[in-house]
Amino acid sequence: MTTICNTICCNTNTTIQTKSILQSWFSNINPQYFLSVQFPKYLRSMDLIKSNQKLRKIMFNLEKLLLGRHWNRKHIPFVAVAEHGKSVHWHYHIYVYDCPFTPFEMQQKVHNLLEKLGLPQETLDIKPILTSGVYSYTSKEFITDVNYHFDSNRIITSEILFDLQRKLPTHIKG
Repeated sequence: MTTICNTICCNTNTTIQTKSILQSWFSNINPQYFLSVQFPKYLRSMDLIKSNQKLRKIMFNLEKLLLGRHWNRKHIPFVAVAEHGKSVHWHYHIYVYDCPFTPFEMQQKVHNLLEKLGLPQETLDIKPILTSGVYSYTSKEFITDVNYHFDSNRIITSEILFDLQRKLPTHIKG
């Protein structure tokens, strides 16, 4: 289990190194889309677990719209980063990768999802990733102590959010 670090125990050198490692990892998964999730005021929460549950509902419905009823057999993987920025309420930045859909199709599905769930347009914003600057943006709130401990609960993979087992490719299975 990781130690949650705050500004009192922050170590600048390890924080810079940790951010660099995270940025490299985000880049190496080769994401195609950057999805921002900002809950409307009536759904915002200071509780990360409750916010994760709301994120799960949104992402579940998006996967179902994209892939159909049995979406969990071959879902579209993503990595979400939770942050609260200047407010105390959680919001998410999500890297979507291994996605077979075009930017136009993704925009359409996100629009359909917002209509289906009755959410305002500002709740979801999806864009293709065109620059590496986005990786430093999502690592800005990570701070570490001298032992490189940081709040890893803020990084949520699709497998963790949906409690899915990551299947190994058939050539790796022994």
